[in-house]
Amino acid sequence: MSSKHVGPYRRSVNGDSPDPERRQGAADERTVEELRLALEELRVVDEELRIRNEELTATHLQLDAERQRYQELFDLAPDAYLVTDLAGIIKEANQSAASLLGIAPRYLTGKALATYIEADDRARFRALVNDPQPELPRTRTTQFRIRTRQGLRLHAEMTFSVSHNAEGIPSGIRWLIRDITEQERLAQQIRTLNSELESRVADRTSDLRAAQHLSDDLLQREQAARRAAEASEAQSRHVQKLESIGVLAGGIAHDFNNLLHVVLGNADIALSRLQARSPAREPLEEVVRATIRAADLTRQMLAYSGKGAFVVRHLDLSREVREMGTLLRTALSKQASLVWDLVPDAPAVNADATQVRQIVMNLITNASDALGEVGGTITLRTGVVPREELTDTRFGVPVQQEDTASESDQTYVYLEVADTGAGMSPDTLQRIFDPFFSTKFAGRGLGLAAVMGIVQSHRGLIRIRTEPGQGTSFRVLFPAVTGSVGEPEQTSTVRSTWRGSGTVLIIEDEAGVREVAQQMLQDFGFGTLTSVDGRDGLEQMRRVGPDVTAVLLDLSMPRMGGQETFRRLREEYPGLPIVMMSGYTEESVAEEFLQAGSGPTAFLQKPFLAEDLVAALRKVLEEVHAGQH
Repeated sequence: MSSKHVGPYRRSVNGDSPDPERRQGAADERTVEELRLALEELRVVDEELRIRNEELTATHLQLDAERQRYQELFDLAPDAYLVTDLAGIIKEANQSAASLLGIAPRYLTGKALATYIEADDRARFRALVNDPQPELPRTRTTQFRIRTRQGLRLHAEMTFSVSHNAEGIPSGIRWLIRDITEQERLAQQIRTLNSELESRVADRTSDLRAAQHLSDDLLQREQAARRAAEASEAQSRHVQKLESIGVLAGGIAHDFNNLLHVVLGNADIALSRLQARSPAREPLEEVVRATIRAADLTRQMLAYSGKGAFVVRHLDLSREVREMGTLLRTALSKQASLVWDLVPDAPAVNADATQVRQIVMNLITNASDALGEVGGTITLRTGVVPREELTDTRFGVPVQQEDTASESDQTYVYLEVADTGAGMSPDTLQRIFDPFFSTKFAGRGLGLAAVMGIVQSHRGLIRIRTEPGQGTSFRVLFPAVTGSVGEPEQTSTVRSTWRGSGTVLIIEDEAGVREVAQQMLQDFGFGTLTSVDGRDGLEQMRRVGPDVTAVLLDLSMPRMGGQETFRRLREEYPGLPIVMMSGYTEESVAEEFLQAGSGPTAFLQKPFLAEDLVAALRKVLEEVHAGQH
């Protein structure tokens, strides 16, 4: 039995053919092993694919989340965003754009953006879309009027930029739209206020002219008696009449300052609420500057009435005259032409700029009147002359009131106004500086008297050259001083970052002034209460006194004026901070309050900016705080 099995085995070892069944089994085993290895590899590849698929799925989910987040940012942004193709057809729009245009976002897609542009602006809009100029800065801003689906008209500021595809070729336009209708409304309100101011100024001017005509009539009736009276009696009457005109001028200046304050305050408030790059800032800043220049004129009227203060500084006389160019041309008759001959780099003079402008205006007005209907030339000249040359008669003759005590080596800077009119007779020349003397039917006779007073107060001189038929020349000389020219204080429109707290009681009878002060204070963090006069203010203080942080008090009010109100507030609330405001200067009202008791007090002259108000209020509040520590 064993030999049967040993035989075939040996044949296999010796190289004979193996058993077919055994060969088939070995082949099957190799096939199974190969299949097992292949299956194992498939499992490894399958696991790798599964892992990669999970990673890819996670990446897709993350991308979808990012896309969703950016889509939500786009859709829910507070500003209106639109994406159009290069032809201006809307491809995407967010909720703010839909709200602005009054139509759902899904209905905006596919519509032309030009549909919502006002018809008058549509040609300009299409020109911009047809030539977006992608080589220009990435973003540009312009303004269009738009019309919503409901027919509402809005002013819009549109910022746009051109988008590009992967090859850098322009593929669309992105739009950011902001509603600036409220800013345009504020600008219109400022224009309305200016128009109202001009109307009220015209009314006041008419009243002043009527008063001047009445004064002229009275002066003509008194002239015969005045000539016969003694010099002291004439001077006394002159003083009384000057006081009457001063009261009138002071009252007009006070009321005009209230009007200017409403304009200046509203412009200041509007500026504080505009963005730094708003196109409305420049015209509003010009309103502020023009209003401040108008306030300079009211200070001149207050000074003339004795209720103002002079601001003396080193001036360049040529520059002061040159800056009056526009104003001087309005004072000339149509038949008169003005010639300028101003010396550059003249020494400085120590003078009040407003008073110098009054001298120029009075002399120019006199020269224009001297030309009459015939017309002619007025020459405005500045120059420098040493004291010893004043004795030359070609320079002109001195007036009788000249102060001869000036030093002989003094250098003078002069201002000359010369006309080609009819000239003056010797008799007229002797009387031109007399108060109320005038050769004109409608003249007041105060112009040259005012010039004389101003020149004397500045220790200056006057020279006159005139002959009948040869014209007249007035030279006003100011002593030259050493030192550089003083620059006037520049007004800033930059708001302070300081913020207050508490409640301020505003006692003011003018509604416009009251509202402006209220808005200013609220912008700086204060709560406000308002009263229409002193009596109403005291009643409010007795009701809510402990809650009042400070009082803003006007000095000119009906029923109970500012002086009485101030005195009672000091008696009942001695430590209460009080900021007084008035159309008059601080010097003219200071004496009325010296006996009212001590306490934290500040003063503001109208018109004032919000910065002036908060500075005064901060000063009195810090005094209270310092006293408590």
